[in-house]
Amino acid sequence: MQNMYGVEMEVPTGKLPGFYAQVIHKIGDQVPLFDRDGQLMIVESEDHLRTLVSILETHGMAGEQFELLLLPSDAIPDDIHDYGFISMSEHAFLYTDRIATFSLDATAGTEANQWAALQQMKEHIIHSLPDVANGTLHLIDKNQVELMEGIARAYAVRLNWELT
Repeated sequence: MQNMYGVEMEVPTGKLPGFYAQVIHKIGDQVPLFDRDGQLMIVESEDHLRTLVSILETHGMAGEQFELLLLPSDAIPDDIHDYGFISMSEHAFLYTDRIATFSLDATAGTEANQWAALQQMKEHIIHSLPDVANGTLHLIDKNQVELMEGIARAYAVRLNWELT
């Protein structure tokens, strides 16, 4: 998974048809866009985000900003539209303010307790991704963080939170 940033472009009414094209051209000259989804422009870094926002603000077109997670192409949850979207280029993105991610701490609790805790958590997990460094990374609805912590306590295991 990779952190990305999005800015919604608001097109002002009453502008000449070439106005929009000029702004798009200026953005293309100054900011490497990773992807788009309608009026949402997606960039890979905070520096690119600042440049993009500056250009859009200059033209009165800056809208809402989003922090996004780019998912691997083979890791698209069935209910992605509850937490994100599929872009025009077929990339899957999740809104970071809607999800939390965790892995089970392999050093805490018995293997049996970890297995049992994970079985109870599975009904709330949106998707699971293999993570080389931390085992399996589990994605949940952000509103389920306390529930996951409660399950972990009940089974005497510990969760490592990546994104909350």
